[in-house]
Amino acid sequence: MDLQFRHLRQLCVVSETGSLNKAAAALGLPQPALSRQIRRLEQLFGGPLFERDQHGARPTPLGTTVLEHAQTIIRSLDDHAERVRDHRSPCRRVLRVGGTACGVFYEALLGALRKLPSGERVQVVSPHTTRELIDLLREGEIDIALRDHQSADGAPPPGDGSIAHLQWAESPVLLAVAADRPPATADRLTMADLAGAEWISCTGPDACDEGLRRLCARYGFAPRITHDIVVSGPRCQVIRHQGCVALTQAYRPLQPGVVRRRVADLDMRVRHLVAYRRESWIAARVPHLAALLAAAHRDLSRRAEA
Repeated sequence: MDLQFRHLRQLCVVSETGSLNKAAAALGLPQPALSRQIRRLEQLFGGPLFERDQHGARPTPLGTTVLEHAQTIIRSLDDHAERVRDHRSPCRRVLRVGGTACGVFYEALLGALRKLPSGERVQVVSPHTTRELIDLLREGEIDIALRDHQSADGAPPPGDGSIAHLQWAESPVLLAVAADRPPATADRLTMADLAGAEWISCTGPDACDEGLRRLCARYGFAPRITHDIVVSGPRCQVIRHQGCVALTQAYRPLQPGVVRRRVADLDMRVRHLVAYRRESWIAARVPHLAALLAAAHRDLSRRAEA
Protein backbone atom coordinates (compact mmCIF):
# COMPACT_ATOMS: atom_id res chain seq x y z
CA MET A 1 0.00 0.00 0.00
CA ASP A 2 1.34 3.43 -0.97
CA LEU A 3 0.70 6.35 1.37
CA GLN A 4 -1.39 9.08 -0.30
CA PHE A 5 -2.48 12.55 0.69
CA ARG A 6 -6.11 11.43 1.19
CA HIS A 7 -4.92 8.89 3.80
CA LEU A 8 -3.36 11.68 5.86
CA ARG A 9 -6.58 13.70 5.59
CA GLN A 10 -8.59 10.66 6.80
CA LEU A 11 -6.35 10.22 9.84
CA CYS A 12 -6.75 13.88 10.77
CA VAL A 13 -10.55 13.75 10.45
CA VAL A 14 -10.72 10.68 12.72
CA SER A 15 -8.61 12.51 15.30
CA GLU A 16 -10.65 15.73 15.03
CA THR A 17 -14.04 14.01 15.34
CA GLY A 18 -12.91 11.40 17.88
CA SER A 19 -15.09 8.79 16.23
CA LEU A 20 -14.87 6.48 13.22
CA ASN A 21 -18.62 6.89 12.60
CA LYS A 22 -18.45 10.70 12.65
CA ALA A 23 -15.28 10.71 10.53
CA ALA A 24 -16.86 8.41 7.95
CA ALA A 25 -19.90 10.70 7.73
CA ALA A 26 -17.68 13.78 7.33
CA LEU A 27 -15.62 12.07 4.61
CA GLY A 28 -18.63 10.62 2.81
CA LEU A 29 -17.40 7.03 3.28
CA PRO A 30 -19.07 3.90 4.67
CA GLN A 31 -17.83 3.27 8.21
CA PRO A 32 -16.56 -0.29 7.41
CA ALA A 33 -14.52 1.08 4.47
CA LEU A 34 -12.90 3.70 6.70
CA SER A 35 -12.16 1.08 9.38
CA ARG A 36 -10.40 -1.12 6.80
CA GLN A 37 -8.41 1.89 5.59
CA ILE A 38 -7.25 2.71 9.13
CA ARG A 39 -6.16 -0.94 9.66
CA ARG A 40 -4.09 -0.82 6.45
CA LEU A 41 -2.45 2.40 7.61
CA GLU A 42 -1.67 0.83 10.99
CA GLN A 43 0.02 -2.06 9.17
CA LEU A 44 1.98 0.43 7.08
CA PHE A 45 3.18 2.41 10.13
CA GLY A 46 3.84 -0.72 12.19
CA GLY A 47 1.40 -0.31 15.11
CA PRO A 48 -2.02 0.91 16.26
CA LEU A 49 -2.72 4.57 15.54
CA PHE A 50 -5.94 4.86 17.57
CA GLU A 51 -7.34 3.32 20.75
CA ARG A 52 -10.95 2.41 19.93
CA ASP A 53 -13.63 1.70 22.54
CA GLN A 54 -17.21 2.64 23.34
CA HIS A 55 -16.11 6.25 23.96
CA GLY A 56 -14.65 6.71 20.47
CA ALA A 57 -11.17 6.80 18.94
CA ARG A 58 -8.16 8.46 20.57
CA PRO A 59 -4.63 8.67 19.10
CA THR A 60 -1.98 6.34 20.54
CA PRO A 61 1.54 7.69 21.09
CA LEU A 62 2.45 6.40 17.62
CA GLY A 63 -0.73 7.93 16.23
CA THR A 64 0.09 11.30 17.81
CA THR A 65 3.50 11.33 16.10
CA VAL A 66 2.01 10.37 12.73
CA LEU A 67 -0.74 12.99 13.09
CA GLU A 68 1.74 15.78 13.85
CA HIS A 69 3.55 15.08 10.58
CA ALA A 70 0.28 14.63 8.69
CA GLN A 71 -1.07 17.98 9.89
CA THR A 72 2.15 19.74 8.89
CA ILE A 73 1.98 18.23 5.40
CA ILE A 74 -1.71 19.11 5.00
CA ARG A 75 -1.18 22.73 6.09
CA SER A 76 1.72 23.07 3.67
CA LEU A 77 -0.24 21.66 0.73
CA ASP A 78 -3.32 23.74 1.57
CA ASP A 79 -1.19 26.89 1.70
CA HIS A 80 0.40 26.00 -1.64
CA ALA A 81 -3.02 25.45 -3.20
CA GLU A 82 -4.25 28.82 -1.92
CA ARG A 83 -1.21 30.59 -3.38
CA VAL A 84 -1.86 28.94 -6.74
CA ARG A 85 -5.51 30.06 -6.65
CA ASP A 86 -4.48 33.62 -5.83
CA HIS A 87 -1.99 33.61 -8.68
CA ARG A 88 -4.56 32.35 -11.18
CA SER A 89 -7.36 34.67 -10.09
CA PRO A 90 -7.49 38.20 -11.55
CA CYS A 91 -5.54 40.67 -9.42
CA ARG A 92 -7.75 43.25 -7.70
CA ARG A 93 -6.84 46.89 -8.05
CA VAL A 94 -5.31 48.39 -4.93
CA LEU A 95 -6.69 51.68 -3.59
CA ARG A 96 -3.75 53.34 -1.84
CA VAL A 97 -4.87 55.75 0.87
CA GLY A 98 -2.51 58.10 2.67
CA GLY A 99 -2.84 60.05 5.89
CA THR A 100 -0.39 61.69 8.26
CA ALA A 101 0.33 60.07 11.62
CA CYS A 102 -1.70 62.82 13.31
CA GLY A 103 -4.90 61.87 11.46
CA VAL A 104 -7.82 61.68 13.91
CA PHE A 105 -10.29 60.24 11.45
CA TYR A 106 -8.73 56.97 10.30
CA GLU A 107 -11.64 54.95 11.67
CA ALA A 108 -14.11 57.18 9.83
CA LEU A 109 -12.05 56.86 6.65
CA LEU A 110 -11.92 53.08 6.74
CA GLY A 111 -15.65 52.91 7.49
CA ALA A 112 -16.39 55.21 4.54
CA LEU A 113 -14.21 53.14 2.22
CA ARG A 114 -16.16 50.01 3.16
CA LYS A 115 -19.37 51.74 2.06
CA LEU A 116 -17.83 53.01 -1.17
CA PRO A 117 -18.99 50.71 -4.00
CA SER A 118 -15.75 49.26 -5.29
CA GLY A 119 -13.88 46.00 -5.54
CA GLU A 120 -10.49 47.42 -4.67
CA ARG A 121 -8.25 46.19 -1.92
CA VAL A 122 -7.35 49.08 0.43
CA GLN A 123 -3.76 49.78 1.41
CA VAL A 124 -3.08 52.48 4.02
CA VAL A 125 0.14 54.54 4.00
CA SER A 126 0.98 56.78 6.95
CA PRO A 127 3.84 59.24 6.34
CA HIS A 128 5.01 61.49 9.16
CA THR A 129 4.44 64.88 7.53
CA THR A 130 1.92 66.56 5.27
CA ARG A 131 4.70 67.51 2.90
CA GLU A 132 5.71 63.88 2.48
CA LEU A 133 2.04 62.90 2.08
CA ILE A 134 1.48 65.34 -0.80
CA ASP A 135 4.74 64.30 -2.46
CA LEU A 136 3.53 60.68 -2.45
CA LEU A 137 0.22 61.78 -3.96
CA ARG A 138 1.88 63.89 -6.64
CA GLU A 139 4.24 61.06 -7.60
CA GLY A 140 1.37 58.56 -7.89
CA GLU A 141 2.49 56.43 -4.92
CA ILE A 142 -0.95 56.89 -3.31
CA ASP A 143 -4.37 57.57 -4.87
CA ILE A 144 -6.06 59.75 -2.23
CA ALA A 145 -4.78 61.57 0.84
CA LEU A 146 -6.62 62.45 4.02
CA ARG A 147 -5.09 65.68 5.30
CA ASP A 148 -5.80 68.55 7.65
CA HIS A 149 -5.17 72.21 6.89
CA GLN A 150 -4.98 74.66 9.76
CA SER A 151 -5.23 78.33 8.88
CA ALA A 152 -6.17 81.40 10.86
CA ASP A 153 -7.12 83.38 7.72
CA GLY A 154 -9.05 80.66 5.89
CA ALA A 155 -6.45 80.42 3.12
CA PRO A 156 -6.57 77.20 1.08
CA PRO A 157 -3.69 74.75 1.28
CA PRO A 158 -0.88 75.33 -1.22
CA GLY A 159 -0.97 73.02 -4.22
CA ASP A 160 -0.63 72.80 -7.96
CA GLY A 161 -2.93 72.21 -10.88
CA SER A 162 -2.56 68.43 -10.76
CA ILE A 163 -3.93 68.04 -7.20
CA ALA A 164 -7.45 68.92 -6.08
CA HIS A 165 -8.78 69.27 -2.53
CA LEU A 166 -12.33 68.60 -1.38
CA GLN A 167 -13.33 69.71 2.13
CA TRP A 168 -15.62 67.36 4.03
CA ALA A 169 -15.63 68.91 7.53
CA GLU A 170 -13.92 71.37 9.83
CA SER A 171 -13.17 71.43 13.55
CA PRO A 172 -12.23 74.15 16.04
CA VAL A 173 -8.68 74.52 17.31
CA LEU A 174 -8.56 74.36 21.12
CA LEU A 175 -5.89 74.54 23.80
CA ALA A 176 -4.55 71.43 25.54
CA VAL A 177 -3.47 72.18 29.10
CA ALA A 178 -2.79 70.29 32.32
CA ALA A 179 -5.96 69.93 34.36
CA ASP A 180 -4.29 71.28 37.52
CA ARG A 181 -2.86 74.45 35.93
CA PRO A 182 -4.54 77.91 36.05
CA PRO A 183 -5.52 78.02 32.33
CA ALA A 184 -7.65 74.90 32.87
CA THR A 185 -9.81 76.54 35.54
CA ALA A 186 -9.99 80.15 34.34
CA ASP A 187 -13.51 81.45 33.77
CA ARG A 188 -12.47 82.95 30.46
CA LEU A 189 -9.23 82.31 28.59
CA THR A 190 -7.68 84.61 25.98
CA MET A 191 -4.46 84.49 23.98
CA ALA A 192 -3.06 87.32 26.13
CA ASP A 193 -3.39 85.01 29.15
CA LEU A 194 -1.00 82.59 27.42
CA ALA A 195 1.76 85.08 26.61
CA GLY A 196 3.94 83.76 29.44
CA ALA A 197 3.19 80.06 28.90
CA GLU A 198 5.62 77.44 27.69
CA TRP A 199 4.44 76.11 24.35
CA ILE A 200 4.77 72.79 22.55
CA SER A 201 5.17 72.87 18.79
CA CYS A 202 5.32 70.01 16.28
CA THR A 203 8.73 68.99 15.05
CA GLY A 204 9.33 68.24 11.39
CA PRO A 205 9.36 69.97 8.00
CA ASP A 206 5.73 71.19 8.08
CA ALA A 207 6.84 74.59 9.49
CA CYS A 208 4.71 74.32 12.65
CA ASP A 209 7.09 76.54 14.62
CA GLU A 210 6.76 79.35 12.09
CA GLY A 211 2.98 79.00 12.03
CA LEU A 212 2.75 79.22 15.82
CA ARG A 213 4.99 82.30 15.91
CA ARG A 214 2.93 84.04 13.23
CA LEU A 215 -0.26 83.27 15.12
CA CYS A 216 0.99 84.58 18.46
CA ALA A 217 2.47 87.67 16.81
CA ARG A 218 -1.07 88.70 15.86
CA TYR A 219 -1.81 88.85 19.60
CA GLY A 220 1.29 90.85 20.46
CA PHE A 221 3.70 88.25 21.86
CA ALA A 222 6.30 85.72 20.82
CA PRO A 223 5.63 82.20 22.15
CA ARG A 224 8.22 80.52 24.36
CA ILE A 225 8.52 77.21 22.48
CA THR A 226 10.23 74.88 24.93
CA HIS A 227 9.40 71.53 23.28
CA ASP A 228 9.21 70.28 19.70
CA ILE A 229 7.35 66.97 19.66
CA VAL A 230 5.79 64.97 16.85
CA VAL A 231 2.02 64.77 17.15
CA SER A 232 2.22 61.02 17.80
CA GLY A 233 4.86 61.63 20.50
CA PRO A 234 4.45 62.16 24.28
CA ARG A 235 2.68 65.51 24.06
CA CYS A 236 0.17 64.82 26.83
CA GLN A 237 2.86 63.57 29.20
CA VAL A 238 4.89 66.76 28.69
CA ILE A 239 1.78 68.94 29.12
CA ARG A 240 0.85 67.13 32.34
CA HIS A 241 4.32 67.07 33.94
CA GLN A 242 5.88 70.28 32.57
CA GLY A 243 2.80 72.51 32.55
CA CYS A 244 3.16 73.36 28.85
CA VAL A 245 0.30 74.23 26.54
CA ALA A 246 -0.34 73.21 22.93
CA LEU A 247 -2.91 73.78 20.25
CA THR A 248 -4.98 70.70 19.50
CA GLN A 249 -7.87 69.52 17.38
CA ALA A 250 -11.23 69.14 19.06
CA TYR A 251 -11.42 65.38 18.60
CA ARG A 252 -7.83 64.28 19.13
CA PRO A 253 -7.69 61.86 22.09
CA LEU A 254 -6.16 63.20 25.30
CA GLN A 255 -4.73 61.36 28.27
CA PRO A 256 -5.95 61.70 31.87
CA GLY A 257 -4.77 64.89 33.50
CA VAL A 258 -4.97 66.91 30.27
CA VAL A 259 -8.06 68.92 29.24
CA ARG A 260 -9.14 71.06 26.30
CA ARG A 261 -10.07 74.72 26.71
CA ARG A 262 -11.60 77.09 24.22
CA VAL A 263 -9.65 80.34 23.83
CA ALA A 264 -12.20 83.13 23.54
CA ASP A 265 -10.40 85.27 20.94
CA LEU A 266 -8.86 82.41 18.94
CA ASP A 267 -11.12 81.82 15.95
CA MET A 268 -9.05 79.15 14.27
CA ARG A 269 -10.33 76.00 12.64
CA VAL A 270 -8.91 72.88 11.05
CA ARG A 271 -10.24 72.02 7.62
CA HIS A 272 -10.45 68.30 6.90
CA LEU A 273 -9.71 67.59 3.26
CA VAL A 274 -9.48 64.77 0.75
CA ALA A 275 -6.67 65.41 -1.71
CA TYR A 276 -6.46 63.55 -5.02
CA ARG A 277 -4.95 63.83 -8.47
CA ARG A 278 -7.41 65.32 -10.93
CA GLU A 279 -6.54 62.71 -13.56
CA SER A 280 -6.69 59.77 -11.13
CA TRP A 281 -9.01 56.82 -11.74
CA ILE A 282 -10.55 57.42 -8.27
CA ALA A 283 -11.37 61.12 -8.88
CA ALA A 284 -14.99 60.48 -9.89
CA ARG A 285 -15.67 58.71 -6.60
CA VAL A 286 -14.11 61.32 -4.29
CA PRO A 287 -17.34 63.36 -3.84
CA HIS A 288 -19.15 60.23 -2.63
CA LEU A 289 -16.25 59.47 -0.27
CA ALA A 290 -16.35 63.05 1.07
CA ALA A 291 -20.09 62.75 1.74
CA LEU A 292 -19.53 59.53 3.70
CA LEU A 293 -16.73 61.16 5.72
CA ALA A 294 -18.93 64.18 6.45
CA ALA A 295 -21.64 61.89 7.83
CA ALA A 296 -19.06 60.12 10.02
CA HIS A 297 -17.84 63.51 11.29
CA ARG A 298 -21.38 64.51 12.25
CA ASP A 299 -21.76 61.27 14.22
CA LEU A 300 -18.43 61.92 15.96
CA SER A 301 -19.53 65.46 16.85
CA ARG A 302 -22.81 64.23 18.34
CA ARG A 303 -20.99 61.61 20.44
CA ALA A 304 -18.48 64.20 21.65
CA GLU A 305 -21.28 66.58 22.70
CA ALA A 306 -23.14 63.77 24.46
